Amino acid sequence: MADDMNIFIVEDNDLDAEILERGLRKVDASVSLTRARDGVEALEMLTQDAVTPTLPRPFFILLDINMPRMNGHEFLAQVRASEDLKDTLVFVFTTSSNQADIDRAYRNNANGYIVKPTGSSGLDQVLQLLNNFWKVCEHPVGKLSAP
Repeated sequence: MADDMNIFIVEDNDLDAEILERGLRKVDASVSLTRARDGVEALEMLTQDAVTPTLPRPFFILLDINMPRMNGHEFLAQVRASEDLKDTLVFVFTTSSNQADIDRAYRNNANGYIVKPTGSSGLDQVLQLLNNFWKVCEHPVGKLSAP
């Protein structure tokens, strides 16, 4: 089991990213965070990571939907289409509670869909659940391969 919770945040809003980072550090000091500001930057980081790893492994992605250049839906579709990235854990973490967004995310095999809570206690609860999830899961050691 991995000790550090390694999160790749794909979020364009600086304030939302800062609130999320502070909340995660409050929940667990052993969290490792890496951030991209949109889907294009995130894909570049993930594909460069295959050559020169920069993201601590294993990790999961917290993905916003409404972003410039490449939105979360487009990014998720690209990740799922990539042989090297298709098994990455991706949790959509967005303000959209629109059923069409939720359905589209799950059609693209999102591992979960979380509507950003409006208050700090709601955020603390969500982040604690993610932390608990991380701690009880068994994680792959290296790149996942097909059976």
